[in-house]
Amino acid sequence: MNSSIVDFVNAYPELFVQQKKEWIEIVVDWETGNKYAILDPNKNPLGYMAEESGGFWNHIKRVLLRSHRPFLVRILNPSGHPLLKLNRAFFWFFSDLDVVDSEGSRLGSVHRRFGIIYKKYDLKDATGQIFARISSPIWRWWTFPILDTTGEPRAVISKRWGGALREIFTDADTYRVEFGMHPWTWEQRAIIFAASVSIDFDFFENNQGKSGGVFSLFD
Repeated sequence: MNSSIVDFVNAYPELFVQQKKEWIEIVVDWETGNKYAILDPNKNPLGYMAEESGGFWNHIKRVLLRSHRPFLVRILNPSGHPLLKLNRAFFWFFSDLDVVDSEGSRLGSVHRRFGIIYKKYDLKDATGQIFARISSPIWRWWTFPILDTTGEPRAVISKRWGGALREIFTDADTYRVEFGMHPWTWEQRAIIFAASVSIDFDFFENNQGKSGGVFSLFD
């Protein structure tokens, strides 16, 4: 069992992140905070992530602000031991996600950037230095290559279909995070992993065309 974030992100060349939908959410379209299972390459459970629901007022924020809402996501191992905390404030146009370990130390951040032809992110370490970028053409909607500082593709985050029936009735998503052969540090791997959550909220939170919300015209 991986009890530390170092073991967690270094143990496998790839990880899967699968959003979990409760049946009551599918029936009444009343969503609690997002929940995700984290799986190894053989689809064995490694842990889970959960967005703190925060009660009634946070639900109101969720309805009105939709994918632009502030959130706090905690990553835990199967025994419930905290590994990472992902924190994002409300934003108008471009999201900024902070990545913090279980001891409260900031590891880095994920920043969405302006792009017309490309979907872009900067991945920064704890000092604010960019160590990688995400640059995905708009016509490759499901794939987000991770580029090193020289512009070479070294890793990739991709959305995988979970079956036609599920995709019709839910917006539950599965992401594959492939770290590749590049010698990333464990902190960099943690930030790359966290980028999959930012991508899910930014681009696929409302992917079933639900109506409503202050920002529904802009998502």
